[in-house]
Amino acid sequence: MRIQLLFGLALLLASCRKDTTDRYNEIINDTMECSWDAGWSVNTLGDAIVGTYEWRFVRAYGFGEYSSDSDFKNWTLELKADSTFILNQADSATVQGQWSLSNSWLSFMLDCQPPASTLWGDVLYCEPYLVFYSSPADGPDHLYERQ
Repeated sequence: MRIQLLFGLALLLASCRKDTTDRYNEIINDTMECSWDAGWSVNTLGDAIVGTYEWRFVRAYGFGEYSSDSDFKNWTLELKADSTFILNQADSATVQGQWSLSNSWLSFMLDCQPPASTLWGDVLYCEPYLVFYSSPADGPDHLYERQ
């Protein structure tokens, strides 16, 4: 009986995890479509993304699929209108520096000095979500949500 109960609990937890992953994948895909349809320019997108965000999700493809809603839990990103940023990495170091947008091969990229790993990739934005989309270059996609 205990084995059946434990198996049932494990199955329930695994299905909840899949539901969370599916929901975040849907948010990233919807944000991608919305952002591409918005017809952003460097200036309009730069103005729109100013704000404070909380990290929500990472997914990566390649030699298998990986996703997590806890790897960077409690990380926050503040993009300021004066082109500075603060990436608070929860219990570890805080990264501060300068940011700017540039045209990339697909849309726009956030150029950060110093570089920050969760802020690399094409910038996709659709209120309240900001995605750093790097899976076309075999990198991870990071989802942030405006606070």
